[in-house]
Amino acid sequence: MVVKNFDKETLLALAAHDLKSPVNAGIMAVKLLEDKKLSPLNSYQKDLLNNLMISLKYMKNLIENILDRYKLQNQAYSINKVSVDFIRFVTSAIEESKYMVSDKFQTIKLIIEMKNGLAEIDFLEIKRAIINLISNASKYSPEMSEILIKLFDANDKIGFSIENKGKGIENPHEVFEKFVTYNDNSKSLATGLGLYIVKEIITAHNGEIFVESEVGKFTRVTFILPRK
Repeated sequence: MVVKNFDKETLLALAAHDLKSPVNAGIMAVKLLEDKKLSPLNSYQKDLLNNLMISLKYMKNLIENILDRYKLQNQAYSINKVSVDFIRFVTSAIEESKYMVSDKFQTIKLIIEMKNGLAEIDFLEIKRAIINLISNASKYSPEMSEILIKLFDANDKIGFSIENKGKGIENPHEVFEKFVTYNDNSKSLATGLGLYIVKEIITAHNGEIFVESEVGKFTRVTFILPRK
């Protein structure tokens, strides 16, 4: 295979694309085992499968972030809006994300201050943005802490905020830049692309996003989206 004309972004995207199938196959295999369709599981086996599922889903999220980054870089990114009930949509996304917080015994609390949840969004992309935000909040929160998600009306728009307790960020304006990560754990893999991609998704929806933080106390990310 001749690759000398490929840049690093292309090679990374090709590798990520090729990794999608085995990672998805691993997730399906673990689900099959967890559903007890093959044989009953003891507690030790259940713990092993749970840890494996956490790792596989984390890998899947990283792969999707890399591929999204490549699409954005090459202007191949587009959104396709559909009508949704945003309250039900976010509730479902939180349920799907519980695996991210389970290994640190964290909880996600949802506060609904939204009377009208009807909106037109790209279902998959906004879900990806929310999952990235939950993953990021969990990563920088201590064990057994609470992650707070709030839905609210913003005049004729819809609002979403996610807040976590923790060390906070000294320069919050930097978090949406490419390859910026504040992870000081050398054992944790991070691309620094998650929040950059979240910002691009919100911008593509003609929305706005900003972060508030106080060092040693909290970080809160908020995005506002038009209803259509």
